[in-house]
Amino acid sequence: MFTAQADITAAFVYAPLAENEHIYVEQPKGFVTDKNLVLKLNRSVYGIRQAPRNFFQYLVKKLESEGLTQSEHDPCLFIGPQTIVICYVDDLLFFSKSENDIDNIITNLHSNGVQIRKEGSAEGFLGVDVQRVSKGPVQQIKLTQHGLTKRVVEALGLCSNYSNAISTPAENAPLPKDINGAPAAGNFNYAAVVGMLLYLSGHSRPDIAFAVHQCARYTFNPTRRHELALIRIGRYLKGTMERGMIMTPTLDPRVDCYPDADFAGLYGHEDVQDPHCARSRTGYVILAFGCPVLWKSKLQTEIALSTMEAEYVAMSQACKDLFPVVDLIRDLSKTVGLPNDFKAKLHIKIHEDNVGALTLGKLEPRRMTPRSKHYAIKYHWFREKVADPSNRIELVKIDTKNQLGDIFTKGLTRVTFEHLRFLLMGWK
Repeated sequence: MFTAQADITAAFVYAPLAENEHIYVEQPKGFVTDKNLVLKLNRSVYGIRQAPRNFFQYLVKKLESEGLTQSEHDPCLFIGPQTIVICYVDDLLFFSKSENDIDNIITNLHSNGVQIRKEGSAEGFLGVDVQRVSKGPVQQIKLTQHGLTKRVVEALGLCSNYSNAISTPAENAPLPKDINGAPAAGNFNYAAVVGMLLYLSGHSRPDIAFAVHQCARYTFNPTRRHELALIRIGRYLKGTMERGMIMTPTLDPRVDCYPDADFAGLYGHEDVQDPHCARSRTGYVILAFGCPVLWKSKLQTEIALSTMEAEYVAMSQACKDLFPVVDLIRDLSKTVGLPNDFKAKLHIKIHEDNVGALTLGKLEPRRMTPRSKHYAIKYHWFREKVADPSNRIELVKIDTKNQLGDIFTKGLTRVTFEHLRFLLMGWK
């Protein structure tokens, strides 16, 4: 497919204000005619709180006038008969089988008063470099963020030859609060580095997602131990500076979900009187056609009472993202040219390595047991979807050594980490 990115100049000043909305401003310097007069705004301007919302409503109308329909599952996605448009504030990303279709939409938007400017293909959109690589008959897509990775390494002061690379981004042990530990040295801006790493881990480097989330918990009160954990991530990135995510799409119409959990991972490493140390960690990744499209590492909001319960909660949380992803794929199937019977052939697999959670998820008839009743209302909801044969969702057992979600829940040994990184990102 052809791609293009476009930018809207001074985006927030196009949308007209509602008729019942009255906003007045002082006359700007150099244009004062009468000091007793003020100006009444007819359109939004930068600085008013409703400007972003007004602009988006304005943009929606303009895109709909070009035959694009706003998706029910993602308000920033617009789908047309031949074209797909993704909005990120004032940056637009276009996909189409014909470059002329993209050019026509951009030209029409410009003619209708939108100062939109085409800026090339999708490569480099929002700082993510997209490369298409041919490996024999197989077509691959490589996502990298070399510029951002280099900025992180520089911010941590790891540019010299005296800082060595390391093979994993996190230690095997969890990262606790370290209340009585040494104070932070303050040699770098902790919050700024965490912000850059969150953007990096969310777009092209899922291999550091767990390590980054651990450090992000202490953004407002880091200690020296937390700084060293960030430096470790930087040392890992220094050794993998040119690396990213290599996606190899398959022709098999399937969506795979790999949920996992680390039961009470912080217990024993923090104050046992603090209930937060007993919280488990959820990690999961969703693959569409063999390509990672969404991943997450986060602490669970409730305290699980067993490994099975923690795994079951992780599976339920993963389904909250899985089902909308499946709906999006079905919406996009016609525009990207998939066969008419694609929706009927699409099948979904949830890979679970805990036998107890797998059994409870497939339990028929669907019922609550005395041991599962206390979390029934919040987490049993997804079983109705799984039980419906029309959804083609299957819960399957997977060996723990191939559970991709494991890389998002805990620090791993080098051998295990590199094995899962290869399955997830396509390189060792």
